[in-house]
Amino acid sequence: MACPAVVTGGEFLVRTLSHLDCQAQTLGSFGFQSLAAPGSPAAAVLTALLTLFVAIYGIRLLFGPTDEPRSVVAAVLKIGIVLTMAVSWPAWRVVAYDTVLYGPAEVAASIMPSTLPDPRQGLPERLQTIDSGIAALTTIGTGRQTGELIDPDAGFRSIALEDEAGLGWSRPLFLATTIGSLGIVRIAGGLLLALAPLFAGLLLFDLTRGLFAGWLRGLALVALGSLGLTVMLSVEVAIIEPWLADALNRRALGYATPTAPTELLALVIAFAIAAAGVLFILARVAFQNAWSLSLPTFTARAAQAGGQTAELFRPAGTGTLAVHSRALAISESVASQVRRETLVAEGIGRVQRISDGGRLEPVQPSSAGPTGTEPLGSGYRRTTRGAMPSQRRRDDRG
Repeated sequence: MACPAVVTGGEFLVRTLSHLDCQAQTLGSFGFQSLAAPGSPAAAVLTALLTLFVAIYGIRLLFGPTDEPRSVVAAVLKIGIVLTMAVSWPAWRVVAYDTVLYGPAEVAASIMPSTLPDPRQGLPERLQTIDSGIAALTTIGTGRQTGELIDPDAGFRSIALEDEAGLGWSRPLFLATTIGSLGIVRIAGGLLLALAPLFAGLLLFDLTRGLFAGWLRGLALVALGSLGLTVMLSVEVAIIEPWLADALNRRALGYATPTAPTELLALVIAFAIAAAGVLFILARVAFQNAWSLSLPTFTARAAQAGGQTAELFRPAGTGTLAVHSRALAISESVASQVRRETLVAEGIGRVQRISDGGRLEPVQPSSAGPTGTEPLGSGYRRTTRGAMPSQRRRDDRG
């Protein structure tokens, strides 16, 4: 299919955007079918990856531990997904091709209010109308040289930007922002869609799964970027289109528009910054890492033959320490003290006492039994009564 040629003049922008869309669609469809065709290098690489995956999995089933049924089902699902992505063009076209290339316009049309233009109904043509209006305003000027009617309080002296500079930079920036931003997402989307047979096989192995995830995130960025740029361009059309119509009407009535170059250049630069910001924010969203979630503890339900207990699988991570409360520590200390005193009372001489000379002497077993032992805390009790001198004098006086 031949794409429309780009020509100069009044249809430059609309033909350029149509050409970009045509190239992206052709690249995505023709490239995919060429790589998925039998005998192509991508088909040979995919066949080798599938053979290697089946061989490794079969060897693990023969000589390794017995896999659970869910692991076998996951392997079969991987093979099915890879074959669907790499071989079946009708399925891939419905799942990804139409979603990435045509889905953003449908979503944008459904979420935008009625005050914004429908992106499905001639958005490139309306952008071309803005470009033609900027060219017309540049041709007739602002009335500086022709001495048109102007408000005395709003003369040309307060305008620091010359007409040639403001109007001359506005149109190139507008064309570059529109063509560049849409060209990035359209061509990148077509290229990523065409490389699906190559990246599909990378899903099979853990070492190459990161490349597959990056390719999938790239497709997500293309879809989100197309949606964001479609909304932004619709807002730009809704703002600049009536502004241009008002400026051209004023010039047609013979009035000067001294502030038009500055205002137009400010609008064009503002939407250029907005386009870059939208793509940056959506790129951060598409390439955001997954949140780290704490997985629950899984217990193997199926016990092996021979009465063996099931193994407990715990995810790797930070361990938790048992909390030892103060009440539990006090109760253990009291129980240990009671146990030592009971051993001494029963004649087990493993408890030693410090003598007056500083030596350790074994405690002699008591013949009185457990009833002759001193109560806990009664040893070495003070027998003298401490009192203040004033208290003793008061006691003597009686």
